[in-house]
Amino acid sequence: MTDITTAISNDLQTNSLSGLANLSSDTNEMIETINPISDSIVSDEPPTKKSKITSNDKLRLLEDRISSILSCCICLDLSTLSIFQCVNGHLMCASCFNHLLADCKLKDEQTTCPNCRCEISKSNCTRNLAVEKTISELPIQCDYCLQIFLRSEIKNHQSQICLDRPTICDYSLLGCNWNGPFHSLSSHLTVCEYPNKTGLELIDTIQAQKCLYDDEKKSLETVVDLLSLNQIGVSDLVLKPFRTDDFVVKLYFETSRFTALQYQWQVRARINDNIPHPHTTITRSLSYQLVLKSKINQTIDLKFFILKGPHGDPSTSQIQPIIYHFEFNQNNTETEYLKLPISSQECNRMLSSSSISFRLLMVQLDKP
Repeated sequence: MTDITTAISNDLQTNSLSGLANLSSDTNEMIETINPISDSIVSDEPPTKKSKITSNDKLRLLEDRISSILSCCICLDLSTLSIFQCVNGHLMCASCFNHLLADCKLKDEQTTCPNCRCEISKSNCTRNLAVEKTISELPIQCDYCLQIFLRSEIKNHQSQICLDRPTICDYSLLGCNWNGPFHSLSSHLTVCEYPNKTGLELIDTIQAQKCLYDDEKKSLETVVDLLSLNQIGVSDLVLKPFRTDDFVVKLYFETSRFTALQYQWQVRARINDNIPHPHTTITRSLSYQLVLKSKINQTIDLKFFILKGPHGDPSTSQIQPIIYHFEFNQNNTETEYLKLPISSQECNRMLSSSSISFRLLMVQLDKP
């Protein structure tokens, strides 16, 4: 009887242990099936702690992002010039803006924004001073010493402060052709031979320099002499755009008839000497012609030149005066087309305007 009781007790213990083992294994399986779900839930959430970024990396990333955002949508560069924006906020530097307006005027097309294709003109595009000031505070590398400076400071640094900026010898007017970094100038001056040269050795160089100064002086004296004559005509004129009726339409400019020196005159102008498709060229020039509209029975000996007008664009640079001489008679009432001494960028700025303002000075020479 005791043996039977002991056997039953052992069987119960064995069954209970196996049940506990099975329960434990089932529990582990349930936990394993739950864990993937919890892992998937946790994996979709952001990490509790982000990786640290150094301050230098933050600055670099911010500069790069701002530079790409504020760059011109045409040349993709950060410009130190004025920044214009279309009605939708797309940015263009002043150079690209004027070039775009000039291109479309030459093609007789409506100017549109390269990004959103909205119409743009000088009347509906505005300057963005916030962008201009932001760009001026962005860093830029010096071309000479490779150090980093603010864009608002880089011009003064490269022209006045940088020790690696290119410079010439102090005795360049005497003929020394040395050029190099500014920090090497002092060492060059100690060995430069030009301060010790005699006047006989320097006479050729000095004479060449004197010829240049004499030409400039002569030009100024000529202007003064012309202004002292009796018959002088000063006219503030406006060149307005017109187009030919040819199959290939060409753009040209004309002024209204004006009276000067008791005669009727007109000024005409053309782009790139009327070469075909001027909108496909990078460099552009403006040539003008003086036309006598009155009938005459005598010769008019005339000198004339063009200056910047008082009512033109204030941003237009000063026009270097070139004095031309022409004798008008019954058979010769038109001068040749004469180049206006302006740069290609200045020409684009003029073409981007609705009209071109200038001042014409005409002096009739006295008969001997």
